[in-house]
Amino acid sequence: MDKRTKILIYSFIGFSINLSYIAGNLFISNFAESLGASKSFIGIINAILPLFSILSAFLFAKKAAKARKKLPIIRFGFVLGLIFSVFLFFSNDKFWILFLRMGMGVSFGAIIALTDSLATEIDIGKRGKYFGIYSGASCFGWGIGSLLVGLVVTEKYNNAFLIQILFLTIGLIATFFVTEKHTSVDYFGLDFEEFKKFFPFYRTLVLRHSVATAIWAFLPLYLEYTLGFDRFFVSLVFLINNSVQLVTMPLTGHLSDRIKRKYLVLTGLIGSLIFIYLFTQVTDFVEILFLQILVGFSWSSLYIGISSLVADASTWNERGEAMAGLNISINFSSIMGPLIGGIIYQFSDFSMMIYVLMPMSILAIVSATRLKETKKSHNIYK
Repeated sequence: MDKRTKILIYSFIGFSINLSYIAGNLFISNFAESLGASKSFIGIINAILPLFSILSAFLFAKKAAKARKKLPIIRFGFVLGLIFSVFLFFSNDKFWILFLRMGMGVSFGAIIALTDSLATEIDIGKRGKYFGIYSGASCFGWGIGSLLVGLVVTEKYNNAFLIQILFLTIGLIATFFVTEKHTSVDYFGLDFEEFKKFFPFYRTLVLRHSVATAIWAFLPLYLEYTLGFDRFFVSLVFLINNSVQLVTMPLTGHLSDRIKRKYLVLTGLIGSLIFIYLFTQVTDFVEILFLQILVGFSWSSLYIGISSLVADASTWNERGEAMAGLNISINFSSIMGPLIGGIIYQFSDFSMMIYVLMPMSILAIVSATRLKETKKSHNIYK
């Protein structure tokens, strides 16, 4: 299979993964609110999925390394996600939703990091370019998913899980159109020394992304229940953000092969600090839409920059686990942000939640200035 076909298929798989993910998450806070959940309990509902994704991701990465194959585990994750999505569609209890999202966390723990890892291996010499294309397509899945969910939840929040079921099925089918090489040899996990090696990258991402995930967990709730936005207009806010990334992900991936990746990371972090502050100032629908352009560009710069830095610093055998660690950092942020944000929001308001969390974004910039950039290598056995 040529590289162009391979990146197209993997991009479609990434598109399906993210579309199904956003379908099950975009209005989960609003759904829980309608069932009588408190802000702090809504934070737990948001955090439980990434928690179980973290708990399972390294386990699946080790199994993939031992088997020297990732695709069978990815397919298992899709099937598991389908089962729990069906139960979520019929759910109507906040505690039942909490339990089912544990299973969805295991599903995405098997799918996301291993698929990302395969996408970084398509062309080592042009990793930034191909991973940028893959990431852009994946983010477009978030955008289209936001739009589709906005169309189906106008009457009932549960309808969002129908979109999740559909695209988990499509993603599963697409995995049978690609093959993989033996991508790991005699490597069974990320030991303490290797964790220390990648920790500065993970730390930088966690500091920034914990603030962002607190915002994303409660923004749909804030827009609908506080500002009075229609559910479809709430979905448009997320559509703009992720559609922008369809363009900016490949662009920043291209730039990462030509300039210092650290510059991209700093650009993303400074942009993030600006948009986080602006969320406390804007309430008009049009202003919020324009703000999403900055959000999309800043995240693209940060994510592509950090991902490429981690891939450059890792050896061929540890790359899957190193990328799993990156995904775990994102999931850890998705635990901390909603949990802490939910507690703050319970006793204050949306803007105060952001002000309390904002110093973490400043610390992320400080952390990024200390990152060490490894010389780009085209040697796949590095």
